[in-house]
Amino acid sequence: MYIYAFQLGRQKDLSHEEIAAVFTQKHIRIAHTRLVGEFLLLSVETPIDAKELMQQLGGTKLIGEKLDPKGNAEDTVFAYLHALPSDQKLHFSLSGGTHASKLAIAVKKKLKKIGRSVRYVETKNTATILHNNLVEKGSHLTIIDNVVYITRAIQPFEEMSERDYGRPSIDDKSGMLPPKLARMMINLAMPEKENTLLDPFCGSGTLLGEAISLGFEHIIGSDISDRAIDDSKKNIAWLRDNFKYTLSHVHIFESDIRSLSEDMLQQKVDIIATEPYMGIPRTGHEQKVFLQKQTEELKQLYIDAFRIFKKIIKPDGCIIFVIPRFRYKEEWITVDCQRDIEKLGFRLTPYEQSDMPLVYARDEQFVAREIWRWELSK
Repeated sequence: MYIYAFQLGRQKDLSHEEIAAVFTQKHIRIAHTRLVGEFLLLSVETPIDAKELMQQLGGTKLIGEKLDPKGNAEDTVFAYLHALPSDQKLHFSLSGGTHASKLAIAVKKKLKKIGRSVRYVETKNTATILHNNLVEKGSHLTIIDNVVYITRAIQPFEEMSERDYGRPSIDDKSGMLPPKLARMMINLAMPEKENTLLDPFCGSGTLLGEAISLGFEHIIGSDISDRAIDDSKKNIAWLRDNFKYTLSHVHIFESDIRSLSEDMLQQKVDIIATEPYMGIPRTGHEQKVFLQKQTEELKQLYIDAFRIFKKIIKPDGCIIFVIPRFRYKEEWITVDCQRDIEKLGFRLTPYEQSDMPLVYARDEQFVAREIWRWELSK
């Protein structure tokens, strides 16, 4: 049995569910899982390709593999590092809190005592691991519950940041879908790369860009805003010019969701993944009656959207749909449209580990995102 540690992102439930979905899509059976702080520990029967997985995941910071124990944690770290090539100076790092720092210093002294040239790199974040090439050197370790894990992959955060902040067109007034969340939404659909994916509220093309980076062959984006369509086209062109992604067929056009049709799409789609219009940008000073009125307007828009989805989604297709909830003082005001969507002929596709919906939120934000997964009723 092989045991791996996945360091989850800030939204642990969402990150955990994404991992479960990707493993299901890849037909990798998970024998056992356990959550320890920010780490998901899982057991599988065959080795996984951590670097390949990390290129797909959006909500995982680090993947480590359990080392065979050689006594206690200190003995295991020492034995592992001692076995690394000795023809050059050894740079290593050890994560796991203050206990790990003390252990690392003790191991460093032992290594020096036997004549190894060694430097201990204090790990502040994954950037430290990247810039010291510790993954490639096989010399970043993490202690979790007194068990030692060797880091096999870290999140490509620089590439993700470039896709987010380096693109030419951003509309921060209409709301910005974080690329990591867009990636997780796509993965929750458990897609195949030959699937056709539609984002009917594509905005500046964040989700479309993540679909391209994941290798989708057929991608469609639409939006009611002509500016959004222009932004999406510019951003997709920039993405193709600056990253070596497999060329996808991308069709982007202007359309109100209520007017969208199979003829316009030229086909039915396998996946709809989208963050729709979520109302007027919040300031935090809105009255409760205003928020309640806005939720009713959004409810009707979302019901209308699903009425269209029923006509354009394939029978076995999947819909990942974001619905906002609005903070008012100490309570949340929600858009209650689940039963109406079910009446249209849809059913919820349960998550493996979490209740529906998953929630993406920051403490200081006035709007949280609920992430729902739907399919046509059989």
